[in-house]
Amino acid sequence: MTAPPLTHHDILALVAPFTRCGRHVDLAATDRVQRRVVFKPTDRAADVPELSGLRERLELEQVAARRYCLTRTLVLPSGLTARLQATGAEPGVLLRQIDAVPAALHFLSGEGFAITRHYALRSDALAPVLTSGVVQVDGAALTLTVPAVRNVSANVELVATPGQALDIPQDLLAVLGWPWSPVSPGLNGWTGKFRLRGTSDKRTRRAEVALELAARHLAQTLAAPPADFHDRHLAARRRVVLRRAIPVLTPLSMLVTVLAMPRLGQDTIPGLWTLVYQVPTVLIAISFMTQDLPQFEIPPWPRRLAATSWWSSRT
Repeated sequence: MTAPPLTHHDILALVAPFTRCGRHVDLAATDRVQRRVVFKPTDRAADVPELSGLRERLELEQVAARRYCLTRTLVLPSGLTARLQATGAEPGVLLRQIDAVPAALHFLSGEGFAITRHYALRSDALAPVLTSGVVQVDGAALTLTVPAVRNVSANVELVATPGQALDIPQDLLAVLGWPWSPVSPGLNGWTGKFRLRGTSDKRTRRAEVALELAARHLAQTLAAPPADFHDRHLAARRRVVLRRAIPVLTPLSMLVTVLAMPRLGQDTIPGLWTLVYQVPTVLIAISFMTQDLPQFEIPPWPRRLAATSWWSSRT
């Protein structure tokens, strides 16, 4: 059965811990039917001097019987926003957990880039778990979305400023290392994967490092002419080609192995037959280590980019 709307008495009981901490209900924004209580924005600039103009918004929603979700949204004057969510049975406990997470954790900036990170508090992790992060650079934004399921790769989306289209090579991010897949064109931009393994805490730390690495890479790359990318990352681009070719090399190596077996006597070179026999198995293992769903393709050899700009007008 659908839960009844919140009564005035229900709201007073729920917000008592918040009122004691200086948070006040925004009755106009509160949705009694959806059992969602919204609090008035508060100024957090005094708590975080390095984040001038920072404001906080809180929402408390009842998601089940005796089960609540508290969401903190931090907003900077520039428009950057970051969220933190906690779920549990006691709203007062959720508020203390949220307040214990420093606001500065959500924001990171550097030369030519800004990062906002969204987190959730989970019982299986020792620290806030990264759910997504957004890298803002001049003319583009990269979003890294981390699934809650263990051993599932993060989704990567790279989009241009509204009204523009990004004209990039597929290995723009893959040159950063094996965890990064080549990107493919999508409806709104470019999509790819970032391989994540381990516990929630390890996945969060690796994703945080990856976000900063991608931010510095994008800020430097997109600020320079496209041809500079090829010159700076030529060796890495060639490694990406070899990595992408592993799936198609697997059946070819099997064919070569089958054709070579009659010609290899077991006594010709000790251990040679065993070594050749294991080549396909090794290639298959490497293929699944480098990407979740190997693609059988013949990747193009990297060439110097002829375009003079990374962007083009979207028609």
